Formats: sequence, structure tokens, C-alpha cells
Amino acid sequence: MEERNTRKNRNIVEAKVPRLPPRGIGREALLPELTAAHAAIGELRGFIGSLQNPDLLIAPFRRREAVASSAIEGTRATLDDVMEFEAKDDQRVKEHDTKTQDIHEIINYERAMGVALREMVIRPIGENLLKTTHDTLLHSVRGQSKDRGSFRRAQVRVGDYIPPVHTDVPELIKNWEEYLNAEDEPDPLIRIGVAHYQFEAIHPFLDGNGRIGRLIIPLFLCQVGILQTPVLYISHYLEKYKVEYQRLLHNVDLRQDWNPWLKFFLKAVEEQAHMTTGMAKAIQALYEKLKMETVRDIRSRHAITVLDLIFKRPVITAAHVQSAIRASSKVTAYNLIDKFVKAGVLKHYLTISREKYFVFSDLRKIIRG
Repeated sequence: MEERNTRKNRNIVEAKVPRLPPRGIGREALLPELTAAHAAIGELRGFIGSLQNPDLLIAPFRRREAVASSAIEGTRATLDDVMEFEAKDDQRVKEHDTKTQDIHEIINYERAMGVALREMVIRPIGENLLKTTHDTLLHSVRGQSKDRGSFRRAQVRVGDYIPPVHTDVPELIKNWEEYLNAEDEPDPLIRIGVAHYQFEAIHPFLDGNGRIGRLIIPLFLCQVGILQTPVLYISHYLEKYKVEYQRLLHNVDLRQDWNPWLKFFLKAVEEQAHMTTGMAKAIQALYEKLKMETVRDIRSRHAITVLDLIFKRPVITAAHVQSAIRASSKVTAYNLIDKFVKAGVLKHYLTISREKYFVFSDLRKIIRG
């Protein structure tokens, strides 16, 4: 994590991070959690695999994860804040505007996920992917001056935890990478649970470690073929149980107490997989309903294009529609939007400098969770 808010009266933990693979994991004790987690992922994988256009689901889940993962590190911008900001023309970072800075950090998280996915096409998760993703994560935001895209070259202290000396980081990451990409640990969920802890313990960057560490989880699930696309994110669970999350990581720091941490991690995977499946089904049902009813009634060759647009971007302007349908003027775009408004799909949300913003409320309600 980027910062562990551990209690002040705890003893300082020396940075003795054992090389992987770990010792002391009781596999039989983990079987109930492993079985439940794999079953939940299997249900999610089956549903996603049945969809003709799973890409419609990726944007809402990735944005939702970006908000939750960033919130663990202290950002206060909401999902609505991000969607509304992305719809506006002026997206500059204002020096003293904390909310706008928070939003840019969240947007960078989404971009970093996209960069990492492209990187995975040519190489497995490892040092190059970590650095490239980190470079994107901290681009033009707080922390950009902290060796963006490079491992730290100084010692740091995180609460009462002192990570390994910076000269040990390259070798520890090499060991981490080898463990993650080998199959000495046959169960991929145990492997990524161990790797998540180890990455946070190494703390290879000056800033952004928590977000990068959580981002690696869905990437790894895709890399090993457990999921077809990165839709399973556990940051909401980790944020909800943040104190327990930090306590269990700390116990591995102190005495390599692996099983309680892995049980917690597997429970997070199970619950978030169930939540994601339910949310994905609700989104797909809404899409099919509007495709059958609203698109049919609107009777425009551009109606399906606008429908797809608002599932990817729940807050839109006429300019967005004009670009999506490649219209020569905004008049055509406004005519289409008006039809979606009359159908009850969109509603006028606000007006800024005569630019009208429209919101797809039904989708926003689903992805708020």
C-alpha cells in the first residue's frame, strides 16, 4: 500500500522481506475459501463469455475500480464526479483544486490499466510493465516528481513500516516476477494473493505502490486465463474492510502469518466476483431492454450507436453524439438526444456556458452499487 495507517504504539518493522516462495501456508485450511472463490469466478467467466459485446461492461467496471482504489489512498472524488468531469471540455488540472487533482489521479488509474493491458500483449507481468504502468499512473498529478516510471532510489518509511533498502528492490522484484509467472504454486489465486502482499512489502516505488499493487490483480487473472477481460476488481472490498486489510498485511510483515491474509484475500475475490456478476447481469439486461424497446421506437440508423455511447459514457453532450455518429452539425445530435430524453433514457442534467449535459441515470444507479 502507499500508506499503512497502523497504530503508533506498534513496534517498528524491520524490512526483512523473505524471498518467494513463502513458507507456512496451510493449504488444507484454505480449501473452503479457494473452492468458493473459484466457483464465483467461474460464474462470472461464464456470463461474460456468453455476451456478444463484453466491451460495453469494461468501461463502467474499470472506472468504478479506479475510484475505489484511489479512495483507499485518500482521494475523495466520487464516481459521479469523474463521469461529469470527463463530459466537460475544460479538463485542466487547477493547481489548488483538490477535487480536480483527485479526478485526474482516478482517470490516470484507468489509463494505466489500458497501458498495462497493451504491454501484456508482448510480455508477461514484470519489471517493464510495472514501470510503464507507473509512469502513466503518476503523469501530471501529485507524485509525478517522485521517480515516475522508476524504482525508488532512496529509503522510505511508511507509517511504522520500513520497506527494504532501495538497493535490494531490483533483486526482490526479479524474485517476485519469477514467482508470479512460474507455476511452482499451482493455484493462481494463492499465487496472486501472495504476490500482492509481497509487492506491497517491497514498496518498489516512492509513490503509487498501493494502486499499482491492486491493479496487478485483475491483470494477472487475465494473464493466466481465469478471466477473458479485466472486470473483477477487489478494491471496493479492501476499502470497506481497510483496517482489517492493513492489519493482516502487517501480520505477514511481523511473522509471515500467511493463512489469515490469504483467507481474507480469497473472501474478497469471492464476494467481488458475485457482486460483479450481478452488476454485469443488470447492465446487460438494461442494454437488451433499451435495444429492443427504445432503439426500435426511435427508428434512427444512429440509435444503436448512441445507445452504445451512453453505456460507455453515462454523461454526454451533443458534441459527443455528433462525434460518435459523424454528423455534420449538432442539430442532428440534439434531435437524437431529444428522442432519448422523450423515451426516458436520458435527462437534462446541467448547462455550462450554453453546453447542455445529459445523464443516463439508470446506468449510473447500477454502477454506483
